[in-house]
Amino acid sequence: MYTTVELAEIAFYQAFEDANLEAMMAVWSGAAEISCIHPAGPVLVGVEAIRKSWQQIFAGGSGVTVQVNVLREYASTTQVVHLVEEHLSVTGNASQQGHVLATNVYQLEEGGGWYLVAHHGTPAPHIAPAGKAPTLH
Repeated sequence: MYTTVELAEIAFYQAFEDANLEAMMAVWSGAAEISCIHPAGPVLVGVEAIRKSWQQIFAGGSGVTVQVNVLREYASTTQVVHLVEEHLSVTGNASQQGHVLATNVYQLEEGGGWYLVAHHGTPAPHIAPAGKAPTLH
């Protein structure tokens, strides 16, 4: 049980870095309506679909470092939404890096624990060079 949203979020990203499927799934709610969208991936709904996706991601083992920056937090008494930047890098290979914008939704469940109910990641837009307007659509 995660007594704070911050502890749940730390556990989520630590499980990601460690490629630890059981630790990853411990952060997720056991509710049927949980959802996950990995960058450029389909909508996954339910514990089994989400477990299978992380199992595939972790098949190559650990070696990813994730630096997280919370951009915004929206909170009520039973739900917290974090909009975050994820800076991912492959350990020992500076050329393999990624920048993802993600939304993490945590819910307070019976018994007092906070659990992840939705994660949506999308590749971050590239910064346009000085003097060039970014493409919006």
